Amino acid sequence: MSKKKKIRICYPFVGDSIGGSHLSTIELIKKLDKSKFEIILILHKKGILYEYLIKEGLKPIFLKIDTFVGKKKGIAVNFLSIYKNIFKLIPFINRNNINIVHLNDSSIGLSWIIPTRLSKAKLVWHQRIVFPNWKLYKILSFFSEKIICISDFVYESLPKYNKNKSIKILNPVSLKEKKKNNYFLKKKYFGNKKEKRILFLANIIENKRIDLFIKTAKTISSLNPNVKFFIVGSDKKKLLKKSTLDGFKNKIIYIGYSNDSVFWLKNCDLLLVTSENEGFNRTIVEGMLSKIPIIAVDSGAHNEIIKNNYNGWLIKFNNLNILTKISLEVLNLKKNLLTKILKRAEIFAKKKFNPNNHVTKISQIYLEF
Repeated sequence: MSKKKKIRICYPFVGDSIGGSHLSTIELIKKLDKSKFEIILILHKKGILYEYLIKEGLKPIFLKIDTFVGKKKGIAVNFLSIYKNIFKLIPFINRNNINIVHLNDSSIGLSWIIPTRLSKAKLVWHQRIVFPNWKLYKILSFFSEKIICISDFVYESLPKYNKNKSIKILNPVSLKEKKKNNYFLKKKYFGNKKEKRILFLANIIENKRIDLFIKTAKTISSLNPNVKFFIVGSDKKKLLKKSTLDGFKNKIIYIGYSNDSVFWLKNCDLLLVTSENEGFNRTIVEGMLSKIPIIAVDSGAHNEIIKNNYNGWLIKFNNLNILTKISLEVLNLKKNLLTKILKRAEIFAKKKFNPNNHVTKISQIYLEF
């Protein structure tokens, strides 16, 4: 009896950053049934993602391409980029007998769509952000054979012609605690028992609204001097200007990128999420699993995760006064009431964002092709 061939799946990424899409994909890859599926992980640039993958026991392949499709480049430059990539990517796909290309990274996805459809491979498009109002994005997405949406908010943003081939599958989230001694970090930042600590945990890009977090931090500091604020996340775009923190450098502390988000979630007293129009928010779910109280602005898919006053708190977007008021109230919430809310959040997160459910549903899509 001949042995059934494994389905070969390719996951391309740029490689110069780590975010929720990468973590969700890594979680999927590690849980896929290796007797049925063979993984080909592609990076186009060496960077922080490569180091992370190696630590996770995964071996990516480097594949250099000429240029990436981008909104700011103009239609002529983008079509030239797609044309050039066709001659590199089609031979790669066919030579490696790739059956499915699963696109998870919006930065690279548009560069792979046409070459994939002109090859022998099938195309799965993972829509992880609100569908952008960009003509080229709309045109190219039309060529996908299956679209996976990570929330109702993302699904509703799709053009009508894409909805009949779309399915909602929630992201997998589990905690990964690093086995390292954080004694000196704890001593440096968490030694004062009288202090309360509020956390911003995200890569600093425009829609994360670091400006709103800092405004809230400054307002709270003026009302309660025993509160400190930690900003944890990379700032590649240099949106966090040093001048913004003048006069508050001892109160608002920029940590930078950390590969141990769980450490910060488990040692701070409140997670404040100020991002807008998120298709999903992995940090909120990680916070629930870490048993930290969470306040988020009511924007994007946040209300699909948080039920106000039940497993967290939702605040009307841009309402600085309410954001400040609720933050101070939560920091002083009675222990028995806080414990109930944190328990509800943990149970909800474990059930709703179970990695095993996620891998079962994705595997079914692969097997149906």
